[in-house]
Amino acid sequence: PPEIRTDYNVIAELPGKNEDNVVMAGAHLDSVIEGPGIQDNGSGSAALLETALAMANLNPENTVRFAWWAAEEIGLLGSTDYVEGLSQAELDRIALYLNYDMIGSPNYIFMVYDADESTFPAPEGIDIPPGSVAIEDLYESYYTMIGEPYEDTEFSGRSDYQAFIENGIPSGGLFTGAEEIKTEEQAAIWGGVAGEQFDPCYHEACDTF
Repeated sequence: PPEIRTDYNVIAELPGKNEDNVVMAGAHLDSVIEGPGIQDNGSGSAALLETALAMANLNPENTVRFAWWAAEEIGLLGSTDYVEGLSQAELDRIALYLNYDMIGSPNYIFMVYDADESTFPAPEGIDIPPGSVAIEDLYESYYTMIGEPYEDTEFSGRSDYQAFIENGIPSGGLFTGAEEIKTEEQAAIWGGVAGEQFDPCYHEACDTF
């Protein structure tokens, strides 16, 4: 029978010199019922934690806020509840939001959320806030600088950034693929197996180490 349970977001903040400019990054902490979710989304959660540890002794210009979201898989519940609970003044403090959902796919390619819609038009009803293109450009500039190829992925709102973009907060993120099939061209660039899913264990019991 159905159960009612309580779940929790985990929020950590590193105060910066500027308290009115919050740079926020998030990853969902839950998995689907079918499996442990080491890639979806242990990968994003672990990367976020490692970033927080690396920044712990810094004195940043902007305030940095990390979020590990609850209950993403059953409808973006944790991030939506968090954003809906903020006052307009608190929403205005958030300069941008960065999302890390599935960034360790076994048969990966590197992708950046396509805020400028250069490859994928955003789905109907998705409004991309001004400033999101600058986030995409920053990720792409970094990949270019280190010589790492990348592709676009649809700016779909299908992860925890949805509540942020619905409130006009510029957003972006990285993604290494889920159920989509890797092409021959992609395999030539990144290796791996053409004709297989980017994540063969997406939402399956085999999403383990």
